[in-house]
Amino acid sequence: MDPIISCRWQDPNGEWALTVGHNGDGWELLAAAPAWSESLPFADPDDVRRLAQALLDLPAEPEPYEFEWQLSRTEPAQAKGERTHFATFAVGLDPTDGHRPYLAYQSYYHLGQATGLGLEVICEDPPVDHLRAQAHAFLTTFPGPTHR
Repeated sequence: MDPIISCRWQDPNGEWALTVGHNGDGWELLAAAPAWSESLPFADPDDVRRLAQALLDLPAEPEPYEFEWQLSRTEPAQAKGERTHFATFAVGLDPTDGHRPYLAYQSYYHLGQATGLGLEVICEDPPVDHLRAQAHAFLTTFPGPTHR
């Protein structure tokens, strides 16, 4: 995957990451924890443009701010039915913690009548200037319409 927007960090358990990139056929979000990673399609370039714009528009002053995307993929299951893997991905300022910036990913799996939690990856205090630089570079490289 060719990363376009990437936030990586270390903690005592290992490396974590939230990355949106081009995988040759489309766009993909990779969420990685020290012992587990998963990826889901990130729709199309227009969704990536909206993400880039959301990062560029992160307010410098404390105020309510959040953009959220719903991602999903349906996969054939070993048993009967299909397994749906879905997630939310958000960029925002946390109103409960001094409006600190964050990137957050939470996934779920749905099989038959059961839904279970998947991976949760939260980047608190991401390198906003670095993310803005990546967003600006993406918008320069892939210009096009962005609809709000």
